[in-house]
Amino acid sequence: MVTPNSPKPNRFSRLANGSRRAAPLIAAITLGVVAAGLGWYYLKTSEAEIQANLESEAERLRTDVVVPIQNIPAGTALQPEMVAKRSVPSAYVHADVLTPDMIDGFLGRQLSVDISAGKPLLANFFVTPRKLFSEELEAGVRAVTIPVDEVSTISGMLRAGDHIDFLFIADKDGGTQAEDAIVVPLLQDVVVRATGQITSEQFSELRKRPDIANTVDPYRQRSYTTVTVGLPPVDAQRLILAQKLGKIVAALRNADDRQKLDTGTNAQQLASYIDSFRPQQPVVRAAPGRAPAMVEYIVGGGGVKTQVQTPLAALLGAAAVPGATVPTPQAPAVAGAY
Repeated sequence: MVTPNSPKPNRFSRLANGSRRAAPLIAAITLGVVAAGLGWYYLKTSEAEIQANLESEAERLRTDVVVPIQNIPAGTALQPEMVAKRSVPSAYVHADVLTPDMIDGFLGRQLSVDISAGKPLLANFFVTPRKLFSEELEAGVRAVTIPVDEVSTISGMLRAGDHIDFLFIADKDGGTQAEDAIVVPLLQDVVVRATGQITSEQFSELRKRPDIANTVDPYRQRSYTTVTVGLPPVDAQRLILAQKLGKIVAALRNADDRQKLDTGTNAQQLASYIDSFRPQQPVVRAAPGRAPAMVEYIVGGGGVKTQVQTPLAALLGAAAVPGATVPTPQAPAVAGAY
């Protein structure tokens, strides 16, 4: 309680009391700022140390790549004087980058895009060369091309990659009549390597093009007059000789069908096969207990009249077979006077 005689508090004492109360708060704020500064300094120091370690590791692991020393426009054939070797950190090397030991395979090839100086060369920067047809043939295989027509190409539906049989049509023993013709399986399960100038590999590439749907035939509007197959040398000789001796017809088969023909067919076998379908001669039988029906002939002339009876069944049987002869009735030994 303040009495009239008590001294009045001055403002300095009030400030002192306020400072004592604010001291803990100021100290806490100061310590927080110091801690934040120390944390920031530690993080920056650690980051710099980590970055230095990474750069040191990257400098230690380096790869030699090929880079152009000048700007090269698209369509230019790459020459040795256009490129140089450069060492770059392995961590930044593209998977398709060209290394010095690979460059020989790309010299002389055309670039498909513009390349800036110093940019590492990639394999996909070059135009893909057309593969030689001979590179598609396996060792020991010979490619034989034969002329074909609309029938031999199965109405133009034969495609590279199909499996076919070659049937050989010729005259047996050098005969010239139709009955001397014979058909034999010459070569079986032969893979078509090309139709015209479209190879099986090119046909597969056509199928992969995004502008060609699976339901569209990439051969549409493409006509061809030759078919190329790959054969062992002995079979190639047979096919070439068969073209000179007779006619060859290609028979398309399923790609998964591996069944082989063992025999051929000649004209006599074909005739026997056709004869097996001819209608059989009908048989006319008389009813039991009854005499067979007869046809009566009355033959006259020269003052002699003769009556002859011929079984009706014999006449009907002869008429049922084309080219058969109707039996001629024979006159009896004794003739009556007219």
